[in-house]
Amino acid sequence: MNENALTAFLVLAETGSFQNAARTMGVSNASLSRYVGQAEDHTGLVLFHRSRNSSTLTRAGQEFLPIAQALREDLNRYATRVAGLRGTGPGTLLIGCGPLTTRTLILPALRSVRQVMPDLRFRILVSAYARPLDLLQAGKFDVFLGDLTYTPEAEDVEIIVMEKQQIQFVAHRDHEVHQRGPQIIAGIFDYPFASPHLHKHWKVTLIKSLGGDAEAVEKVKAQPHIECDDYNLLTGLLAEPDFIVGGMPDTFAELIRAKTIKPVSMKQSLAWNICAARKSQNTSDALELCWSEFAKYRAR
Repeated sequence: MNENALTAFLVLAETGSFQNAARTMGVSNASLSRYVGQAEDHTGLVLFHRSRNSSTLTRAGQEFLPIAQALREDLNRYATRVAGLRGTGPGTLLIGCGPLTTRTLILPALRSVRQVMPDLRFRILVSAYARPLDLLQAGKFDVFLGDLTYTPEAEDVEIIVMEKQQIQFVAHRDHEVHQRGPQIIAGIFDYPFASPHLHKHWKVTLIKSLGGDAEAVEKVKAQPHIECDDYNLLTGLLAEPDFIVGGMPDTFAELIRAKTIKPVSMKQSLAWNICAARKSQNTSDALELCWSEFAKYRAR
């Protein structure tokens, strides 16, 4: 049933007068009659007893009245929610991110955004995505935060390059590596190593840091011994003096303060290559607020 037909039925049922109902709707008597006819055609029911001076509901009209009132309430809720959606964006913000960003960038952004929008829901999808901008353009994320070594031609994508930070390697406090003094990357790989997925960019970086020869290629191909994009599992490996794990300092800060693990002293360093990306035309108050939080970490 179209909205004019629904409104005509409800107003006529309330006023009992075609003239008063037409005046209330701001239409002619002929238009009101046409709308009421549409309501009756749609339901297949005779809804009114018509007379020269008044119109009253038939028995079928009386039974249809609460149905029509419920429909009107649904339409009002629909209009209110759509208006809110236009103003603030979806009730759930979809964030795709790489494992290195969760505590360093995602967590502080969530805390700040929730102070302003406490009812906003977040869905955080964590993985070492191979082609994240393709997923962004397909609508899988509202915003992506991670390594963007693969960048397709996408004029409608806005990108913020984040300030580089050093990757930290850690191990149990009793791990042998702490007795060997400052390490180069090759020394890290002398022990069982665990990390998120090492995609092409990271493998190339590590191969170069190991000298770039065939031996370096084979050594990097064998890494990591345990691969997981969930840092809860990776930090769990640090309960024993076995694995070395790589990540961002914020990820390990609590365990370091508790003195259960120690940073590995390094001669060489690696820095992340993290960017934030969103579709330029896909925005909302929630996304703008989240984007402004990420922009605080923009490379100087």
